[in-house]
Amino acid sequence: MAVHPLATARRTTASLSAALLVLAGLTSCTPAIKAVTGLTADADGRPLAALAWCADQPPDVVVLRIADDLASPSPSDAPTPSSNWPEWRYDVQQRDATSPATVELTGFPPSPGPALGTGFRMRVLTRNNSFTSHDVSFRLPELADLKPGSVLITTIETNREVQKTVSLDEFGRLGRNAC
Repeated sequence: MAVHPLATARRTTASLSAALLVLAGLTSCTPAIKAVTGLTADADGRPLAALAWCADQPPDVVVLRIADDLASPSPSDAPTPSSNWPEWRYDVQQRDATSPATVELTGFPPSPGPALGTGFRMRVLTRNNSFTSHDVSFRLPELADLKPGSVLITTIETNREVQKTVSLDEFGRLGRNAC
């Protein structure tokens, strides 16, 4: 029994249409990147999330989590990442905040905490999924190097994550240029 060329063309068209609909559905669920997330410190050396954005309103939530792809082997006596260290969420309290802004990371790092080589990622989100940010990744020892007025960020250079420290003014400019 021969397959009619018209039937083959219809099946091919239907398959391509379905694939395009699936692709459109997948890409439409990804929020736009309209912000940059960084890490800074207050005058007492406590870590703060630094946020800079180009959207009309500030983000709603800072999300901080253990980054499995940055994890280092832990000594046998060190706690390992688990449900004891869930994802931390911090509300951006000031809905009229201007960019750049900071959010206190209350309860971070946890005590007792993960091994010093444990990696973390932080980003901002909106509750309506309208935008997100470029992540900042870091390890606990980097918290000691944070200084008020400077911001640790993560950039991608030659397909590699690179840590950089920029001034608060430069960080604000990066946020304005995120759109």
